[in-house]
Amino acid sequence: MKKLLALPNVQLLLALVALVLFYPFLERLQSGRLAVIAFDWAILALALRSASSTGVQTRLGYALLIPTIILQALGALTGAGWIYVTVMLFQAALHGFVIVCLFRYVLHDEVMTLDELFAAGSLYAMLAFVFAYLYSIVEYLWPGAFYINAGNNPDGIFSWFEMLYFSFTCLTSVGFGEITPVSDHARSLVMIQQLIGVLYLAIVISRLISMHSRRMR
Repeated sequence: MKKLLALPNVQLLLALVALVLFYPFLERLQSGRLAVIAFDWAILALALRSASSTGVQTRLGYALLIPTIILQALGALTGAGWIYVTVMLFQAALHGFVIVCLFRYVLHDEVMTLDELFAAGSLYAMLAFVFAYLYSIVEYLWPGAFYINAGNNPDGIFSWFEMLYFSFTCLTSVGFGEITPVSDHARSLVMIQQLIGVLYLAIVISRLISMHSRRMR
């Protein structure tokens, strides 16, 4: 068990799942915003560590990580809108960089190790996070790009967590629930995410079947 928890991608996947589970509780606390930011920094550090473990140079990762941390701190202090959009862009870029590193790691050889298996899971979850950041940008720049029925959104405010929930809905292709894209910008992103989600699952499943067939032969 200790060896399993020591794997970089196991830690990353557990951190992503923990953020999803604890976010609703942290959001309600008086200091919840700071706790979420600290949690997010931990995830970014784990994500960059997972990318480093793949053998890929991480200078670009650090170039994205440092501004993200600084801007998040400034955004928490000032609440400026342009900082919010910039942080979302840096978050999406950093998560995208890690996704590329993990994807290369998963496909780089003909043996699927346990860490690579968890890397595939982390990659899939991080895809949802990337598009959640992009959806948040779209909703901020074009208010009303997404619609939530009043019964499920009494305060009329879109939060990042709602965008994350919507992103997982699109990625897993389970269909739209109470949140639907309204503007063309939102629908374009949704179509891209749905395409990526389906292709990713097809690639990973076909690779696992191919590796199993080689092993049987």
